[in-house]
Parts: sequence; C-alpha cells; structure tokens
Amino acid sequence: MFRNTTLGVLLPTNLDEEISSLPGWNVESNRAVRFIDSDHFSVPEGKRAMELLSGKEGIISQMVETKANVPYKMSFSLGHAGDKCKEPLAVMAFAGDQAQNFHYMAEANSSFQVSELNFTAKADRTRIAFYSVYYNTRTDDMSSLCGPVIDDVRVWFSRSSRIGFGFPVFLLLTLVFIQIVPV
Repeated sequence: MFRNTTLGVLLPTNLDEEISSLPGWNVESNRAVRFIDSDHFSVPEGKRAMELLSGKEGIISQMVETKANVPYKMSFSLGHAGDKCKEPLAVMAFAGDQAQNFHYMAEANSSFQVSELNFTAKADRTRIAFYSVYYNTRTDDMSSLCGPVIDDVRVWFSRSSRIGFGFPVFLLLTLVFIQIVPV
C-alpha cells in the first residue's frame, strides 16, 4: 500500500493488459475497485481487502483449479469498510455455473460475516467472481462511491480436503496460495 494513503487505492481494469493490477485476480470491468488496508478501513483478515465499487461495473474474478464433477464450497468474508457506506450492502458471487446474492447484515459486534456458495465443478478450471449488487455512496458524501468489502476467499472440496485462496496471501506475496487441510 502507498504510504499516507487514507482513501485506499483505486485499481483500474485490466481487460487489455496481461498483468493484473490485483495480483492473482482480474479486474474485469470498465470501472475501478478499491484496494483498502487495515490502517484506515475495517478489514476482516490480514492487512488488506477489496471494496467493490460501481455495482456490476466493478467485477473481480479468478480462475481456480478444480476437478470436473467434484462438489466444492466457496467461502468469503463480506462486510463494510467502516467508511460510512449507506446500506444495503450486497454482492453477487459466482462459482462455475452457480450465482447467488449475499446481503451483509450489520451486527453490533462484527463488521463482517462469512458467506458460502456450493457448486460442482464442470472442468479443470472454474471461474469465481464478485461484484456489488448496488451502487452505494457514503452517508456523509453522496458523491463518493463505496461498497461491500470482500476478503479471505477460499475454495475447498466439499468432502475431505480444503484448498484455500486468501486475499492477504495473493495481495502481499503475489503468489497462488494452496493449502490442503483435512477437515
């Protein structure tokens, strides 16, 4: 993260580039998404996360290795950045041919909740993706875009093993992190 940056960093689309502005992920849209840090925003895991701006125009995606006809579960942390974003906050999550809306419900003791999506892989690589369902602005500034925060994305076999894909590892090390853990 850039020093003394309190507003986060807007990451542009990489539709025409081979190198992503978000290592390990693709910013597939014609609008930016915001890379935020825990020094200035509410982040569920580690030091950094993604705030999805601009509704359907702010999409992030990734291709993950899977095995065809095997059931998987994708989990992720969903919440708010603590930046006075007007609710409701929601994301559309995609995993293979499955898609589901997830709404963030603010609770007094937590700024994040874990959400899960079950899917069966159809091939050796499966696309996962997220975008904000709504076009949110801050309650104190109706012109500043904000949105739900996504972090700690994990995909694992629904049976005995788990493959984890965490934002903090992708974003800090720019390497694919695969962890097989018995459940």
